[in-house]
Amino acid sequence: MKKRLGIIILGVGMLIFAYFYAHIDKNTYLYDRNTDSAELIGTGIPDEGEEITQSFISVEDSIDGINLKATVIGEAENVGLEYSLIDEKSGEVVRTETVLGAEIKNNKFNVLRFQTLSGTKGKKYILKLSESGTGENAGISFYLSERESVQGKLEVKGQEIKGNLAVRTLTHRFDLETFVVLAGILAFIAGFMNVLYRMFR
Repeated sequence: MKKRLGIIILGVGMLIFAYFYAHIDKNTYLYDRNTDSAELIGTGIPDEGEEITQSFISVEDSIDGINLKATVIGEAENVGLEYSLIDEKSGEVVRTETVLGAEIKNNKFNVLRFQTLSGTKGKKYILKLSESGTGENAGISFYLSERESVQGKLEVKGQEIKGNLAVRTLTHRFDLETFVVLAGILAFIAGFMNVLYRMFR
């Protein structure tokens, strides 16, 4: 009886652990996810007053931020990068944040968060990027994929560009796939340990 109770407690504990572990930042690609890194091209540094915009339709119920690939050019520690979400239908800026160039990881995807925006599924938004404190050789450049995708329009410095910005939206939520995979791994480990215990006891 005690042995069965122990197994039940262990099983419940593993499921609880897997459940909490499975709450992850789910990425939704706004560009063709099969694009190789070598295929991405730079947008160049937007001057003050210039914008880079990418429209998209949200497939998630909420958005918690973006995952943006960027490169730091020159002495850009004090350059300010403003990233905003605009409701395309109303034109309202629903979220906006600023990050300094010193916080940007060079040639990597950067997680940039804002307060959770709920009720987003099926709605069309515009991601707007702009910079302050840039110079001729100092600022932050972004990447884009020229591959066709189902996403919306990309404009760089007022010009419509073929392709999409190399960016993903982030949604922090429970992910069933992660839960099932982790629960399966934990069950396998528990079963394997049980077999070893029986063999060597």
